[in-house]
Parts: sequence; structure tokens; C-alpha cells
Amino acid sequence: MLIIYSLIIILAFSAFSILMLNNYKNTQVKNTEIRLFQTANIVADTYKGNLEDIIFARIMVKSYGKQSSSRILVVDSNKKVLIDNYNSYIGRTLNNKEINSSLEGNSKSGKYMVEDREVLQLSVPIILNDGIENKILGVVLISASLDSLNEDVEELKNNMLKVATSALIISLVLTIIAANNMTKPLRELSYGVERVSLGNLGYNVKSKTKGEIGTLIQTFNDMSNKLYNIEKNRKTFINSISHELKTPLTSIKVLIESLSIGNNNIETYREYLSDIYGETERMEDLVNYLMNSIKLEEITLDIKNQDLGEILEETVKLISPYAEKNGILLTIDNKKKVIAKCDRDRVKEVLFNIIDNAIKYKDEAKEKNYVSITLKDFQDKVLITIEDNGIGIDEKNLPNIFKGGFRVLENNVQQEFNVEGYGIGLAVVKNIIDKHNWEISVKSSLKLGSAFTITIPL
Repeated sequence: MLIIYSLIIILAFSAFSILMLNNYKNTQVKNTEIRLFQTANIVADTYKGNLEDIIFARIMVKSYGKQSSSRILVVDSNKKVLIDNYNSYIGRTLNNKEINSSLEGNSKSGKYMVEDREVLQLSVPIILNDGIENKILGVVLISASLDSLNEDVEELKNNMLKVATSALIISLVLTIIAANNMTKPLRELSYGVERVSLGNLGYNVKSKTKGEIGTLIQTFNDMSNKLYNIEKNRKTFINSISHELKTPLTSIKVLIESLSIGNNNIETYREYLSDIYGETERMEDLVNYLMNSIKLEEITLDIKNQDLGEILEETVKLISPYAEKNGILLTIDNKKKVIAKCDRDRVKEVLFNIIDNAIKYKDEAKEKNYVSITLKDFQDKVLITIEDNGIGIDEKNLPNIFKGGFRVLENNVQQEFNVEGYGIGLAVVKNIIDKHNWEISVKSSLKLGSAFTITIPL
């Protein structure tokens, strides 16, 4: 009887392990494929937007390749490599089924074995619409190694083997005592394995069973939670990159739009181009910072004595064209020579995020929209207040606004206002403020507006 039960448990866990490993790998490969397709489309858009500036396009492709840990090629319609983030294929002509498929207007992906390494390769067409028809300019080809994923699967396989071995030992002992009592927790565990194998990472088996079976279930729950946290951190990282890169890109966009309107003198062009260069440097710093700080808690600061008044003026200067474009009256009541120890770029990031939100969440129903920024210097502290008359925030939601992923536009409010975003900006703001040992508070009411106050002790 013990041998029969042992064989059943061995077979059951083997089946569950194989099912879980296969589904886990397929899910992770699919997620990797989705991520690389997103990167490929971004590269395609970047290339289309910078056809006249191939150097900038190459810099951006190299940056995207570093972010996604992949090799990125941009191939023209004649299958000639124009851009390679490793620079070794530039000028060569490539011919494979992914490129051929994308030159026909279709995206394609496939897995290959290259020198005993599993590689995922995919391509998307670079399509330019000239107002009459879609023209295929070329192809973005991305390849990424699946070694890391296979190592994770192998590690998970070893863990499952350990769990299966432990389950076998436990079952041999408990079968003698209470074979019937084992069936229920094992069924629950089997269901949990099935849920996780289907992609429901973080699923926990709820059982009050103690002893060895209880330990087994807890081990499974710990493993499930770990997988969930890995997936959550990946999504948070992608959202952080999307949001944080959007800020300098918005600045660059509005500065370029300002230059394209009217006849500006050479000094204005130099000033705006200097600002654009500064924002591209900040964007490069953001990319490096995000790559080295996947978690918000890993933010590091470069603390120096800084003039808060100058920081405010620089931030307002950068975002003013964006405010004007959106019909926002942006005012500043500022004092220079207010010195505080802080990280200049991070403080600008905080101010930019809050002001950007104030502009983004304006109330379209009002004739006049404004954002008012004030800096007040007291004996023991400095207060920076950013106030607007936008759509406001429901008071019941105020405790949640600094949580990553939370957005105020929900339910009936979302139907009235269409504002895009990932809800990560204020979480970054709060984290930077906390790292400085400062405080931030907010007062807000629906339809009336919001006021964010940063308290800086001296």
C-alpha cells in the first residue's frame, strides 16, 4: 500500500512539475516576446521620427538594446543593415524569414538554437504613412538570449524536485497515520499548482494543515509569492521607464514646437537648443538610473547645497511651453538664494511631476486654468506649494495617491476626463521626498483643485 501511495505521489508531482514548468516557460517566453515587440515598435517609431538624424537614431537604438538586453538591427527595404547596437552588422545584407515577412508588412517571431543557446528572434515592419498609402521603409529585427529564462526554469525544476522529494518522505510517514486526511490538502495543493501553472502567480493555498504537509503548502505559497513579486517588479520597471522617459521627451517636444512657431532669432534658437541638449542629458541619466534602480527603494541621491529658487525657475522655464500649449496660466512667486541640501535633478523631477500632473488634470469646464507655484522661506523650514484649480481629487482617495499604480481617474471621474498615465509619478515623488527626509502633503477637493506642499527643514 505504501508503495502504491508513493508511486501515486511521485507520478502526481512529476506531472504537476512538468505541467508547471512548461506553462511557466511558455508564459515567460510569451511575456518576453511581448516586451520585445513593444521595444521593436518603439525603435521603429524612433527611427521614423529621426530619418534625418541617423546618429540620434543609433544612440537611441543602443539605449533600447541595453534596456532590453537584446540585439537590435534596423534593416532597410533592401535588407541592408543600417543600425546595429553592437555595430558589427552595419552595411551587411541579411536574409531570413522574419525580415522577409516584415517587408511584406507582417510581424514575425521564432525561436532558434545558436551555438547551443536558445535565442528568441522577432521583427516588425517600419511603416511610413505619407497620407496616401503605407510605405514599408524597412524592418526592426530584435534577438535576445533565453539563457536566463532557461536557468530560471532549471532552478524552478530543482526546487520542484526538492518539493516532490519532501512530499514523498512526508507522505510515507503520514500515510500510515491518516491516509484519508492526506487527500484533502493534496487536492488543494494540486489545484494551487494548476492555478500557478496557468499563470495565476501569487496564488496561495489556504489550508490549516500542520506538520510536514503544512510545511509543503507553505513552501509552495512562498514559491508562488516569489514568482508573483518577480513579475510585479518587471511590470513596475517597464511602467517606470515609460513614465520617467515621458517627462524629458515632453519637454523636448514642446521646446521644438516652440521653435517651429514664428520667426525666432539665433539667440532664441541657441537658448532652446541648449535646453533640449540638457533634457537629452537628463533623459540619458534617467535611463542609466532606471537600469540601476529597478525598485523605487533603490533611488540614490547626490546631495549638495543647492539654490531652491534656481531649481524652481529652471523647472518652470522647461515646462512653460507645455503649460501654454494646454491653456494653463503658470505663475511663480519665488525667492532666490534659498539654500538647502538636496539632489538638484531629483528635486526637479519631483517638481516636474507635480506640475505636469496639475497641467494634465486641468478642468476643461473652467474658462481659466492656472497653476501657482510659491516658495516661502521661514526661520526653520522652507515651503514649496504647487496649487491648481483642476479637477481635484476625492478626499477619500488622498491617502492612496502616493502608492505606485494608483490613479485618481476612476469610476465616474474617468468618464468625464480622458487622461493617460500609469500612476507611477507620485510614487516616485513620494520616494524622492522621503529619501531627502522632507515631507509632502496635499489638500484637494473635486472640481475645486489641489495644493501640494513640500516642507523642507533647514
